[in-house]
Amino acid sequence: MSIYLVLKLLHVMLFAFWLGTDMGTYYSSKFVVDPALTPAQRTTALNILLGCDLGPRISMPLVVPTGLHMASLMAIAKVSTVTLVIVWVVSLLWLALVLSAHFNKKESTKKKLKSIDFWIRPVLVIGIATIAIYNLMQPTHLMAPFLNYKLLVLCGLILCGLGIRQQLSKFTPAFIDLVSGNEKPETNTILKKRMDNCLPYVYGIWAGTIACAALGIHLIG
Repeated sequence: MSIYLVLKLLHVMLFAFWLGTDMGTYYSSKFVVDPALTPAQRTTALNILLGCDLGPRISMPLVVPTGLHMASLMAIAKVSTVTLVIVWVVSLLWLALVLSAHFNKKESTKKKLKSIDFWIRPVLVIGIATIAIYNLMQPTHLMAPFLNYKLLVLCGLILCGLGIRQQLSKFTPAFIDLVSGNEKPETNTILKKRMDNCLPYVYGIWAGTIACAALGIHLIG
């Protein structure tokens, strides 16, 4: 099997993994905010949600290097070997950060890693969007327009993820009150409102991932 076919398989699997686990996250969220369940049951549902949410977090850093590498092999992206290596290294470092933030047992370290992961994303959005827009106007490196469209959609997906995190940052204190026995009259209302506020971003992620898949399938074949 050629390198191209390996990359193509991985790229497709990342799409399936991203969308599939994101739907698992959505489904489990219904049980997290269900007041008919006990705090212990809702905590179990939250743990399932967080486990499923690792899928998109793993997929996001890997879609760019796999896609760009394929495009380079197809000669529709003019990038040097050095550039490919840099993109792979940056993406793998981002992935390592995501995994460390998820699995680290020390709460203070976990919080710090999550903060770093949160703030590098706007930087990535600005950088990726700049590259995509420039290459749409002056196609010097990414020769096929659909590559730039996919990058711009990816920027939208990253921003949707940031929107969800912003809502969940307000969700967390209320959930801690719930499981610690300090539930207030408004706790369940806050939990449901914050989770509902995530829905537009969730639907945006689904639409964006499907759009990226459609661009790849119909324009590459």
